[in-house]
Amino acid sequence: MKLIANGLNKNFFRSLLPPSGAELDGVVAAIAYGDDRTELLEHCLSNKFRLDIWMRYDHKVPVSPTFLSKLLKNSRNNVFCKLVPDRLHSKVIWWKGHGAYIGSANLTDRAWNSNIEAGVFFTEADLIGSGMYEQLTEFFDNLEALDACVDLTEEIVKEQSLLFEIKTRKMAEERELERKRKVPVWEGVSFVDDKSVKDRKKDNFKKEWDYALSSIRNIASQINDFRPVWIESSIPEFWQVDQFLHAYYYNQVRQSNNTYPYEEYYQKNHKDPQSALMSMLVWWKRLPEPPSQEDHTLLVRAPLIKRCLQRDTIRTLERDDLQGLVSSTHATMDHLIKMSTATLGKPGQKSLSRDERLPLFTDWLFNCRNNKGQSIFELLDFVLYGGRIEDMWERIYLAGKHDDYRFDHYGINSIAEVVGWAKPEITPPKNGRTNKALRALGYSVRVTI
Repeated sequence: MKLIANGLNKNFFRSLLPPSGAELDGVVAAIAYGDDRTELLEHCLSNKFRLDIWMRYDHKVPVSPTFLSKLLKNSRNNVFCKLVPDRLHSKVIWWKGHGAYIGSANLTDRAWNSNIEAGVFFTEADLIGSGMYEQLTEFFDNLEALDACVDLTEEIVKEQSLLFEIKTRKMAEERELERKRKVPVWEGVSFVDDKSVKDRKKDNFKKEWDYALSSIRNIASQINDFRPVWIESSIPEFWQVDQFLHAYYYNQVRQSNNTYPYEEYYQKNHKDPQSALMSMLVWWKRLPEPPSQEDHTLLVRAPLIKRCLQRDTIRTLERDDLQGLVSSTHATMDHLIKMSTATLGKPGQKSLSRDERLPLFTDWLFNCRNNKGQSIFELLDFVLYGGRIEDMWERIYLAGKHDDYRFDHYGINSIAEVVGWAKPEITPPKNGRTNKALRALGYSVRVTI
């Protein structure tokens, strides 16, 4: 965590930019005012980071038309801008996987360089350890759900350019400018019913879940025809698909500079994902050996999770069983390296290796209870066996998102993954990496689940 106050403490905004080669799940930002003289956009373009940015719209031209034009022209480079009429005043940038800035700085040259600003940069570990990760996720989910938002268009750029000329020449008064607006004044978010927003988020999750599941089923229907010699025919199809996607993501999408330009692959493949899939299935079948330990996952990790989470054993598991479960789950192991050492009970240590973190996290999770008083095993029992099979998606959603059920640091990616290892006859393992690989193949899935 670091205070950013420009010249006042010699911590300038540009120092927050992730280093070249950082693996991000994209960049999301909600910034009221902006011009084209900061480095955010160019940094995203040069590193092939997807940028989703919400900015203010009104008749006073809060964002310079030249910057709006740049944003619009780069939509082909995975830059997407939405405009929030009248009420947006936030200054938030989240480099997902690196950290987030929350403070007073707009996206302007003065704010980044000469103004006395006050804001805080939270590392990804800070966000996770403090609970801010979930709150930021909800903040941007709610922004995305706002009906008042409008997409940036060429017409709006032209309109704002005209208004900017009028403004700079001081040729009109406030009412004259307001009459030229295309989007009416919006009274803010206060009238939005909280329940309807939550229901809409749940419905959106269901739609995304069903689409991704349909895409995985399509691959599963073909996977046995492309099974490498080192995979036994008895391995469940959904398990095979998961490890095919794992190998594809880490050996095809991953670049030599340790970047993962899945959005660039999506742009190339989205018109014909089946052709991209067939090409990669042929590559997969010809592999003489597993390129990134896929055999260990299929023969050791997945069977361990399946044994642990059987209906007659899940509530009798002990602490060591949980450590095996955690160490065998890709999403959980990926998450725990981002946790703060303080959360793991070692506040005096600046860093801990993944192996050092594993027993500490296991102890922490084993003793945790959610707001319903459930242990982690009781939660997973609820997800797997607490209702109809066809409603499992809803139980996964509740376990990962609902305040009564969710556990800090054991999110929806971990839950959806272990459910697929435990019940491959029903659902596939599914996490953020799954969706990145599907998107790289050209499927229109969201990166986060």
